[in-house]
Amino acid sequence: MTKIDMSRRSFLGTAAAATTAAAFSGAAMAQSTSKDIPAKWDMEADVVVLGCGGAGMMAACQAHDRGAKVAVFDKGLSPFHTGTNLCGGLFTAWGSRMQKADPEGQKDTWETFANDIIAYGEHMSLKEPVYAFAKHSGEAFDWLEDHGLAPHHLEKYAGHSQLRAHRQESFKGRDYIEVLVKELAARKIEIQHRMGVQKFFFDEKANKVVGVAVGNGEKTITCSAKMGVVMATGGITGTPQSLDFWVPSVAGKGVAIGGPSNDGEALRIAVRDLGVPLSHMQYIASYPCGIVVNGRNGPYCRWWFITGQGGILINKNGKRFVTELEGICHVTPKLAGNPDGCHYVLADQGTWERTLQKIKLGALVGLPSWTAERVEAEFAKGDNLWKCDTLEELCQKSGVNLEGLKEQIAVWNKAVDAKNDLQFGRTDMQHKLGKGPYYMIRMFPWNNLSCGGVRVTEQFEVLGWDLKPVGGLYAAGETVAGVHGAFYCGGNACGFAHTSGFMAGKYVTGWKEA
Repeated sequence: MTKIDMSRRSFLGTAAAATTAAAFSGAAMAQSTSKDIPAKWDMEADVVVLGCGGAGMMAACQAHDRGAKVAVFDKGLSPFHTGTNLCGGLFTAWGSRMQKADPEGQKDTWETFANDIIAYGEHMSLKEPVYAFAKHSGEAFDWLEDHGLAPHHLEKYAGHSQLRAHRQESFKGRDYIEVLVKELAARKIEIQHRMGVQKFFFDEKANKVVGVAVGNGEKTITCSAKMGVVMATGGITGTPQSLDFWVPSVAGKGVAIGGPSNDGEALRIAVRDLGVPLSHMQYIASYPCGIVVNGRNGPYCRWWFITGQGGILINKNGKRFVTELEGICHVTPKLAGNPDGCHYVLADQGTWERTLQKIKLGALVGLPSWTAERVEAEFAKGDNLWKCDTLEELCQKSGVNLEGLKEQIAVWNKAVDAKNDLQFGRTDMQHKLGKGPYYMIRMFPWNNLSCGGVRVTEQFEVLGWDLKPVGGLYAAGETVAGVHGAFYCGGNACGFAHTSGFMAGKYVTGWKEA
């Protein structure tokens, strides 16, 4: 087994996160008291699940299968309006049957997985959610497979040292949602939509959350939770307003995307009623892939399909600013140093043709994620996508510096010949940039995932103001703080959502590991 990397940097990062969380919560003692508990509940359940994304529905299934009566409430309108549905179908996991069957995958360990997460997150992760995720991720993925998950494969992915990225052939998170919706229906578990949490009821003497009030402004329901409550209420990036409120550093910038009910309201209510600390709220997953077309909206463009076939990333000066092999979340901070805070992917005709041999326009994997007709219309419009016969025309229309771009192409082509990238150290280049037409796409940050929330134990118990578990309160998915640290590595959000829900749904019923 690989020894867990508990470097001084890792220890100090974790300690700093704990100190910040405790300081934040010091003035936020619980306002919910025993006298608030209803004498008569509108509904009664063993387990209340808040949220119906991958984490929430997975928790509901596991709690039900352990004999619990489960009630599920969600602020939104549908499981298909959640963060899981928006993801690209990538689920990182250690120990799945699929990984064990692959000779390359057999080299992995849960410790290696945990170390990769911590290293990619700049050692700002909290070990409890990371370890729980790494240890149990394969079990969660196998459960989805056993219940009819659509076809998928293993692929290598930047930031992961081992083969553990399980990708849906469809590139759609919808595949996971469809499995879970079916399984909830089979268990006769009804999701009550437009019923966001309004209050947590807390028995001070027992140190236990005993129920919730949920509603929509027109109707309120109180529901007891004899065993406990699982918060799987998502993150904070659902609207530009909620993103900018929680993370002022990105205010007004790039694309904001997520389930519209992912506004952080449940987190604020948990702080108000229970005094729980929030941690890591300054960190979000911000991909350098957003095409801004309507205010703060826009599609996702997986530019690495293009750079994998010979394209390059440049800024407005026409210069490369990063290796095209960099993990995508590590590219985003570099955009702040680029003119206009954006970047461009550039392809010649040969690169474009090679790309489309592998990825078709209109495919949901995204070049960008528009129909072929829409992509061609955007090229014709020339706002963010350009197709031009010459570099002169391309730069005149896009505003990219012509002389800088010509110099960069010459440097790139020389590096391809030498198999030695003196700018950023690549040695895998195969294709020069040659004749036009030239294709170029401009991108800004695509803010789609929050890395902050409530702190938990390795059993997904939520920690209170004193950093001790709040009885009867568990959390899963994007609501949990610290699994990604400062940077999110691809596949870990989807994998963590399902794994944390899978385990929280067991733990809330009293299940203990052998």
